[in-house]
Amino acid sequence: MDPIRNRPRVVTSNPSTSLQPQKEAQQTVAPARTNAVGHAQLSTFEAKLAAPAAATQPQPGAWRGGPDTEVGKAVQAIWERMKTMPGADISIKGDTPASLLGRAILDGKKVSNEQIIAMSKVTLDQLATDPKDREKVLKKVPNARELPVHKFTVAMLSAATGIDPKKLSEACPDLGLTGAPGTPLLYAAEGQSTQRSTALHDFTDYLRGAGIKGLNKAVWGVENRILSALVSVVGGGRY
Repeated sequence: MDPIRNRPRVVTSNPSTSLQPQKEAQQTVAPARTNAVGHAQLSTFEAKLAAPAAATQPQPGAWRGGPDTEVGKAVQAIWERMKTMPGADISIKGDTPASLLGRAILDGKKVSNEQIIAMSKVTLDQLATDPKDREKVLKKVPNARELPVHKFTVAMLSAATGIDPKKLSEACPDLGLTGAPGTPLLYAAEGQSTQRSTALHDFTDYLRGAGIKGLNKAVWGVENRILSALVSVVGGGRY
């Protein structure tokens, strides 16, 4: 209720002084209104509604270990790299590289701490596509490196490994393409569901190829490259 409506009525027999008590009453009431509304010009009710929205969400993977643990440092480094990663603002099927990496990998219950730590030790040479296959990729999809799904996938993999995104894109133009180099089945998917699953499968399978065993199984339920790809295409997985 507005406190001004409860202003005390002042009765005086002297007309010349009748305005003074009213002025004092207004000065008394004004602070009460300010306190009710607050400096942000929000009512108490509105301020209570706004408070939960301001609450920050836990950082993905924070539950794995404190900032002084090896896995905690690895998770923090991944998250810090993602903040400035080119392509981090791209959205596919409602996911950004950060949200998909956070949900499927950092918060993935089947993904082990050891696998998270191992990601930061992977080198570009371990991930690089064979030069002959690069030529085949660019001959079939000349703009492969310009595709949003390619940039999305590179952002995830670069954040996880610490490899420079430009060098990774140069070495792996097939990242984000559905299918495999050197086969008739290699194309840029148009559907966002397929694009997102391809980006995540490329992430897990390239790291599997780099020596991180069990990552396909952790996310897709099967370790085999072809079978896990099929699971991803039909919309399966643990994410």
